[in-house]
Amino acid sequence: MNFLLYWGAAAQVIFVIVVFGGGSIAGLCFVRWLVPLDRLQKNHEVAGVTFGVLGAFYGLVLAFVIVAAWERFNDANAYALTEATALESLYKLGAAFSEPMRTQLDSAVLEYSHRVIDKEWPEMADNTFQGGTIGAHELWSAVLSYHPTDNREQMLMDKSIDQLNLVSQARSERYNYYEQDLPSVVWTVIYLGCLMTIGFSYFFGSNVFRAQVLMCGFFSILLGMTILAILELAHPYQGVVTISNEPYRYALARMEESESYKMATAKASPQAISPASNP
Repeated sequence: MNFLLYWGAAAQVIFVIVVFGGGSIAGLCFVRWLVPLDRLQKNHEVAGVTFGVLGAFYGLVLAFVIVAAWERFNDANAYALTEATALESLYKLGAAFSEPMRTQLDSAVLEYSHRVIDKEWPEMADNTFQGGTIGAHELWSAVLSYHPTDNREQMLMDKSIDQLNLVSQARSERYNYYEQDLPSVVWTVIYLGCLMTIGFSYFFGSNVFRAQVLMCGFFSILLGMTILAILELAHPYQGVVTISNEPYRYALARMEESESYKMATAKASPQAISPASNP
């Protein structure tokens, strides 16, 4: 059902209602047409116990999977925050270097941030991202190619390398969460469990068929919405519920504010000095 990730929320809900709700009702009508009501009612006692055990087991499976998917989503979001924060810290550290290192590092950080926001995030949403081709190589090259001139710049180098390590680790995790899905065996258990649970509900026969149709439809739609939620959480960069690139935008805005402040300070410095130079 990965194709649902590229549909809107309304289309996803309609799909669940039609496929899960409509499909389960169609199956119920087919079973009721094949098996007389009195034969179904004879199995209520045994079927009720079995259905209770099956429903409880499948409910536990769904609960476990949705919690795991939620933790996966939160971890991916945390790594995005880490990457954005490390980029901002690296940019601020670059302001303390002497030229031309300052300009080179600032340019590399800004270029990387713009690439993540404008290029990589839309590609991840469209499932066309190639994270292995371009990484943080420019950032590492800018830092490692510089030779510190004193202890102060050596300390700045060490701090910059620490932030670069955070950026590289967070980027690698971002690529892993983009590439990896829940194991196929988990999806197999989810889909087969859904079919078995819905199918087992056909072993009950109500004297009011319309009431059973409504119960079966609502029950199946609930299962479908749960599976849809797991699908959305398991793919943190595609779908309706996605991780936002707002941390990168916020970090980039802070960098641009810092750049404007540095330019304004540089322009104001000669004016502030001139009165003192003419007593």
